[in-house]
This record gives sequence, structure tokens and C-alpha cells, in this order.
Amino acid sequence: MIRGVRPDTLLLTGLTILLTGCDRTNPDLFPDTFLRDSLGLGERDPVHTVQLESTEDGERVEPALVTVRAGDLVQFVTRDRQVHVISFILDSLPAPAADFLRDSWQESSPPLVEMGARFVVTFAGAPPGNYPFVVTGSREEGRGAVMVVPRD
Repeated sequence: MIRGVRPDTLLLTGLTILLTGCDRTNPDLFPDTFLRDSLGLGERDPVHTVQLESTEDGERVEPALVTVRAGDLVQFVTRDRQVHVISFILDSLPAPAADFLRDSWQESSPPLVEMGARFVVTFAGAPPGNYPFVVTGSREEGRGAVMVVPRD
């Protein structure tokens, strides 16, 4: 026994730590109010964020690789007022994945020119696999990928 701590308090603290460690939800993935209101998302619908900005070296994509489960969303968000266009590299994808992006009108974004502008892609119904993309704009292009894994 730890000096000055009641056994029932120690047990309750241990259970709290154990249960918290088993929680697989990440609050960083919860959609903000704008996405919930504009897309009708629930409070715990997973939304992964890829940030875009122009640097002297070119278009910066952070993170360059995002792993998502089928059904998750990815939002590409600009961190400056430069032009950014996201385009998935369709000829690098298996036909079902390329068809998924074409059929859902998500193969490329419009030009994003405002700070905080977003391009949101839903991977609901997407075949598992690697979805490479390029970001073009006012500097050297940036590259990244979304890896879609099956939902448990």
C-alpha cells in the first residue's frame, strides 16, 4: 500500500488509467463546428488534417502521409494566402480507387487561395490502398499520400 492513499482510491485510479488507455478515439480527429454544421457530421466522425503552405523550397504538405480507415474524412487546409490545388494521381491508382475518386468528384480540388480554405475528401466506400496526391501552386509541387485501411 502507498503511504497515505486508501486502497479503494488506488484501485479507482488504476481503473481510470486502464480505461483511458483503452479509449481508441483521438479528440484531434473530431470535426470542428464548421464541418459538423456544413457536412452534417457527428461529434466523433474522424477527420484527419493535412496542412498546406508555400515555402521558399516549394509546396509543403504536413503530414505527407496520412493513414485513415475506410469511411474517414481528410481535410486539406491552407496556412497561407497562396494558391494550392490538390490532385490525386489517378494513373498511379488501381482502377477501382481511381473510379471511386472520379465517381465521387473528389479527384482534385478547386484552387484554394484564402488562409484556412479547405478541401474535404471522404473515403466512405473507398477501396483500401495508397492514394498519392500532388499539391501545385506558386512554388515547386509538393507530394503526399492518403493510405486507406479497412475499418475494423
